[in-house]
Amino acid sequence: MLPQNRRIPRKMFSLLQNKAKVFRNKLFLLRFVSKTEPTNRNSRFCFSISKKVAKKAVMRNKLRRTGYRLLQNYLSEIKPEILAVFSFREVPKDSEETSKNLEQVLKEAGLIK
Repeated sequence: MLPQNRRIPRKMFSLLQNKAKVFRNKLFLLRFVSKTEPTNRNSRFCFSISKKVAKKAVMRNKLRRTGYRLLQNYLSEIKPEILAVFSFREVPKDSEETSKNLEQVLKEAGLIK
């Protein structure tokens, strides 16, 4: 799980609605913006799973935790001062598929090399 200072609080979600850049692949919808406040250089992230994708809260929480766990592998490579929301578009078959799609969407967005 990501530490609290690396996750996006609810009050910052409004920043991601209008001016966010959007990238998609089979599994994820990624919205991100560069932060405007210069106080903290850490990038912040969150994972969102709709009830349309996974009906049960247990499954949504499992997907969210898996996303955070896999994202930790890329934290050192991701540019600073980014706010990013990852939304699952469907339930993945396994963790390997999730990891592959996560890396692909991060490369498409230009957040990692």
